[in-house]
Amino acid sequence: MDNGKSVLSDPEARRFLAEILDEEGLDVVYSLLDREATDEEIAEETGIKINTVRRVLYKLYDYRLASYVRTKDTEIGWYIYTWKLDLKRIYDLIKLRKQRLLEELTRELESMKDRVFFACRKDEKYVPFEEASELQFRCPVCEGVLEYVDSEERMRQLQEEIERLQKELSNGHY
Repeated sequence: MDNGKSVLSDPEARRFLAEILDEEGLDVVYSLLDREATDEEIAEETGIKINTVRRVLYKLYDYRLASYVRTKDTEIGWYIYTWKLDLKRIYDLIKLRKQRLLEELTRELESMKDRVFFACRKDEKYVPFEEASELQFRCPVCEGVLEYVDSEERMRQLQEEIERLQKELSNGHY
């Protein structure tokens, strides 16, 4: 039963899991490779607090990267959850994330065309001239001074990122 080793050999898949889980979460994932286990077993084997293990497992479940079977302990009447990984869907999630990022970057690029922007140095909040004027050139986040920004460099960066994502998505790379 390969329920994750081949997926975890992919750096992008590991990076995605690290983003949604954190380091302890990856330890939970590695502890479930090629087997099924209860949350208590995982906590005992990894030394991670049971609440943290459960949080990670439920997050994996929310992304449909793990599933469980619930059985009732007849002695004490409590339910026991036995978990297993199902990481095949991770590539669909990565693709969906890239598509959303592509849409967001495309909207940002379109909104920057033919407009003048101001930004705060502290929190890098970009504000179009019209809004900056209404705010009396003060940052809406920290009240710092908004300064003129030459948006050509940002637009070039956006275009490069958009082209990279389009290429990855069109090549079937996720």
